[in-house]
Amino acid sequence: MELRQGVIQRILLFAVLSSASPCLLAQHHLSGGVESNSVYYQDDRKTGAAVPENNLGSNNYFKLDYQYHKFSAGIQYEAYLPVLQGLPTALHGSDLVLKYASFQDSNFRVTAGDFYEQFGNGLVFRAYEERALGLNTALEGIRASYSFGNGIRLKALAGRPREFMDRAESVVKGASVQVDWTTLLGLNRSSFTTEANYINRYVSYTGQAAIDPNVNAYSFGGNWVAGGFSLEGEYAYKTNDPGAYNGQANKDGSALLLRAGYTASGFGSLLSFRRLEYMQFGTSRGIAGIGRDLNYLPALTRQYSYSLANLQPHNAMGNSEIGGQLDLHYRLKRGSWLGGRYGASVALNASTYYNLKGDVVGGYAFLDKGDTRYYQDINVDVEKKISPSLQLLLLYSNQVYNPIVIGKVNTLYFSQVAVADLTWKVSAVRSFRFEMQHLWSNDYQKNWAAGMAEFAISPAWTCFVGDMYNYGDTDTHYYNGGCSYTVSRTRLALNYGRNREGVICAGGVCLYMPAYTGFNLSLISSF
Repeated sequence: MELRQGVIQRILLFAVLSSASPCLLAQHHLSGGVESNSVYYQDDRKTGAAVPENNLGSNNYFKLDYQYHKFSAGIQYEAYLPVLQGLPTALHGSDLVLKYASFQDSNFRVTAGDFYEQFGNGLVFRAYEERALGLNTALEGIRASYSFGNGIRLKALAGRPREFMDRAESVVKGASVQVDWTTLLGLNRSSFTTEANYINRYVSYTGQAAIDPNVNAYSFGGNWVAGGFSLEGEYAYKTNDPGAYNGQANKDGSALLLRAGYTASGFGSLLSFRRLEYMQFGTSRGIAGIGRDLNYLPALTRQYSYSLANLQPHNAMGNSEIGGQLDLHYRLKRGSWLGGRYGASVALNASTYYNLKGDVVGGYAFLDKGDTRYYQDINVDVEKKISPSLQLLLLYSNQVYNPIVIGKVNTLYFSQVAVADLTWKVSAVRSFRFEMQHLWSNDYQKNWAAGMAEFAISPAWTCFVGDMYNYGDTDTHYYNGGCSYTVSRTRLALNYGRNREGVICAGGVCLYMPAYTGFNLSLISSF
């Protein structure tokens, strides 16, 4: 504890000395940020929300980065006093969890310490941070990369993944080769790049069972762009990795991700396809989940900001899933019959996912879907400027959700959601925003209604009140209200209300959260 305090005191002293000296500032660059998110919990008989052992939860982060010419270094200090309810309880106490030093010139870069990294689309490896979910899988070790002038880039790394406040028992090693064929071949009408990646996870084993301590994963991908057309693909393969998350199946894994897109004036489209088979890849043997995943398998569906449309989000099934997503966007021109005076934009999105056809014993078909539908969403929205001061968005979504994706019973919930979002700009700095939402369903908790009113004085103040009401089953109001104040690079927000039990998602990765009621105070500041 004394050593930790000594480290923090030296860091703060360095920050003060650097900021106090104009000469130092001319040669050095110091940046950082503070983030604090605290909740004071209250009992709520109506929602079943209970106060945890400590009625105050608080997640706190302090980050400091320093740069001098080609050299950079940084730290991140975290304190969970205690961790917010619903996030992994292995996040406890406080520690200097991230520290790094890096050197970079025009072609070569080396980093020692903790770092984030992603190979390809993350099918075999991604080390990243997502604070909303209590997730941080930074690798502690060394990474080096070299870029040749002809479009070839090599990268290698080795280290131990972070696992909450500690390190995983595994050692991870990897390499990546990226080739920019546009530069290598002198192409001028198209762009073409390829990438080959390798990851090894080693966990020592001294037991009697025939378990290989090494799990190897490979991926090969490419990206081609010509005019308005684009094609992208990546295939991944992983050697067998029996664990609780795949039923101890001694099977190799694979993943296929394909994307095709086209853009033109006022139009954009993207079609995605993904197949997953035994692709959950934990930081340690037999363990995976939030904070313990070595790769990245997000839900490839529309990520909503509206509460009722996001009531039952999809959670990717890494061991058996096949499906895809289509995005279409079209801009209606100003002065046209449909676009009107100010024009309008129309977006269509559709996604559906099933299990793979087959079973563990007989194996799975490569492209055939099974009988279990995990998720489906077909939605359309129209956004239109009505007048110089009024902006309207209308959204309709038809959803099918299977709670098996969060470990519950295999059944289907059908729902329809409608949203109206109106923004009224009263003046250059003042505006109102109103949301009205409704969800129709004959399943689970049936019908919902929601509304929200927001007032903003830009760029400083934003205040809102809202309610999400389940009148089809529980007769429960989930009310919320609060204000935020922003000055320069600092934002302070205070909210109060009820939060329902359910799944929250960030970046397509989801976590099940218990219901809670209380005050939420958050502070974000950077320098």
